[in-house]
Amino acid sequence: MVRRVIWIIAIILIAGYFINNYLEDRSREEAKKAESRKIEVAIKASVADLIRRTNAIDNWEEELSKGEKFRMAPILTIELEKLWISDRPILFIGSIKDITTEDKENYIIEIERSLFNFKYIFETELILELKCSKHKVDAFLNAHPEILKESGLTNGVAIVAEIKKIETKAIPHKEDGTREIKIGKGNCLEILYTGSVLF
Repeated sequence: MVRRVIWIIAIILIAGYFINNYLEDRSREEAKKAESRKIEVAIKASVADLIRRTNAIDNWEEELSKGEKFRMAPILTIELEKLWISDRPILFIGSIKDITTEDKENYIIEIERSLFNFKYIFETELILELKCSKHKVDAFLNAHPEILKESGLTNGVAIVAEIKKIETKAIPHKEDGTREIKIGKGNCLEILYTGSVLF
């Protein structure tokens, strides 16, 4: 009888231990999700504020998509010229692909389109090559050192750019020999870290 009571108490204690651990893990997970949501809301609000402050064009992808989620047809340079080259800058969500020195005062920062932009998918690859002051880029990298350590999954940026011209580059491709990349060249006006936030 005593042994049975001891077994029951032991089972209750063990069950209580596992239940308590489960509830603590769940609580930590919910706190982590809440913190992630809070960060996402703050970043999206910062991007919205950036668009307002700079009067940036942020619907150019929608225009290029022609109402479709996937656009497999090539993007013509003239289409981008109409959307990107104007008296207003554009908002470009992407990740830093490379940074090179242009001169004593400036870098050329290369931005590729975000892996997280699932709203519109284009067959033609779009890249920006922008002149940006060393002071601005260095301050940005000092504030976000993780951006150079992470893969393209967590190093997102929102960049406001003034595009001056568009170039086309053909690169080797397995299936059909070559693939076209459209490159917008101009000046970087503002840059904001977005991490892994989806847009």
